[in-house]
Order: sequence, then structure tokens, then C-alpha cells
Amino acid sequence: MEFLLGGLSSCCAVVFTNPFDVLKTRQQLEGELLARDKIGKRAYRGLWQSIVSVVQSDGLRGLQKGLPAGALYQFSMNSARLGTYHVVENLGWTRSDNALVKPLLPVFWGCFAGVIGSTTSCPVFVVKTQMQAKSAQHYSAKFQHHHSGTVAAFVNIYKASGVRGLYRGYTAHLTRVSLGSATQMASFAACKDYLAKYETFQDSVIGKALASSVIAGFILAVLMCPVDVVLARMTNQGVNAAGKGLLYANIFDCFVKIYRTESGHGLYKGFVPLYARIAPHTLLNLTFWDFFKSLHDRYYRNGSLK
Repeated sequence: MEFLLGGLSSCCAVVFTNPFDVLKTRQQLEGELLARDKIGKRAYRGLWQSIVSVVQSDGLRGLQKGLPAGALYQFSMNSARLGTYHVVENLGWTRSDNALVKPLLPVFWGCFAGVIGSTTSCPVFVVKTQMQAKSAQHYSAKFQHHHSGTVAAFVNIYKASGVRGLYRGYTAHLTRVSLGSATQMASFAACKDYLAKYETFQDSVIGKALASSVIAGFILAVLMCPVDVVLARMTNQGVNAAGKGLLYANIFDCFVKIYRTESGHGLYKGFVPLYARIAPHTLLNLTFWDFFKSLHDRYYRNGSLK
């Protein structure tokens, strides 16, 4: 049940945050391996211009591109990630009387839960990214994958590259989710504990959660953005006849190529929509998670939801 609750909470959150995920993906793929002075006119420059460009090319529905795959990704990733963390939390493994060990336990177990979640969800992330990147009109990304739907995307990728294609960018995905999970769990909890000291937040559960998500989301976005760019590039790249990626051999090769051609700016492409997605997603995901857990606990404690 812990795994189901974690998956359901993230599916509820992704409905509200998927548009920012689309904008982030488009920005990260624009001008791939091109210096800033060689990109020319950018279609996805800034948050508002990115929204306009998506709507002009794909209509309002374009802002929810890849939503079924996004929901499936969130369920497959967070059912395993939050479910694992919930089990560990219930066992008391995230708590300790040792002052030196106590702050490290949520980080360690958050990272461990991230490893589980990234392994189960990597194929869906590949599908999600490729579907979000596809545009009906002019688009400056090097590759666009023309899948007719989520199921067709799985089939097409498997036919082209086998299981390896569905796990393309796995090392980057593992790094991203593990880093994100450890940072999210630890920073969100730490922020709530810190803000609880102030009278302004003591009587406002929503205010405390909102402020915590804003702070924790910024920390998470700063740490995660470079890996997120690398992951988007690796999963969206084209493949040769043998099913190997045309641009990047591995995570390190991708990092080096982006930095050499696009400098540090390239590793932080899509930072604003990434943060705009992370902050509310952190709040909504963990709030829905707490809500579903409380319903579950009340049901098993009282035998009903009353």
C-alpha cells in the first residue's frame, strides 16, 4: 500500500506541473552543441516566450505534451521511491539519537530510494522526453521522434535499440533521481523543522509547507539542473543502425561536450521552468502523499474513513 500511495500522490501532482516539464525539455534541447552566438533566434528564450512558442506550434494542448507518459513516469518512479522511503521511515531507520548521524540518515535513505525509483522508471522517462520534444512546426533540436502515442513510443524505441534504448541515459537518470530524492527529502524536512521555530509558521501548516517547498525546490534545482540537461540530451539523441547514440557515448562524454560547446550556460538551460516545476511539484507531491497516508492510517486504525 505504501508504494501505491507514493505513486498516486505524484500522479495528482504531475497534472499541474507537466507544462513546466515541457518548457524545460524544449529549452534544454534548443541549440544543442552550439555556441550561444551561433544559435540565432531562439524560440524558447525565457519562460513566457517558451509558452508562446509551444502554443503557436502545438496549440494549448502542447503544454500537456507527454502527459500520459509523464503520469506513468511519476507513478513508476515515485511508487518505488516514496514507497521505499515510507517503509524505511516506518521501520525507524531515518531516525537516530546520535546527533552526528541523524541529519545524514534522510539523505542516505532518500538516495537509496532514488536508486530504486530510477531503475523502475528509466524506460518511461525516455518515452516522456521524446514525446515532449516533438513539435508540429519549426524546432531547433537536432532530433525529433515521431511517435503516435505512448505505447507506440515504447515499441519504436525497442525495435530501434532493444532494451538498451529504453535504458538510454540510465546513469544520468540514476544520478538525477538519487540526487534529487536525497536533496528533496532532507531539505524539505529540514526547512519545515527550521520554519516551525517561528510563530508565523507554527499555526499555518500550508504556509510552512509552501515556504519549505520554495526553499527546498531552489536548492534542488541548482544541484540537479546540469544532470537534468545531460539526461534530456542523452535520452532524446538519435541512434544509428546498431542502436547506439549518435552524439553521446556516456554521461561524462555528454557533460564534456556540452561544456566545451555551450559553456556553463548550457548546463543550466531550462533552469527557470525546472524550478517552476520543482517547487509546486514538491509541495503537491509530498502534500498529497501526507494526505493519502493519513487516510490510510485512519482507515486501518478505525476501520473506516470517518
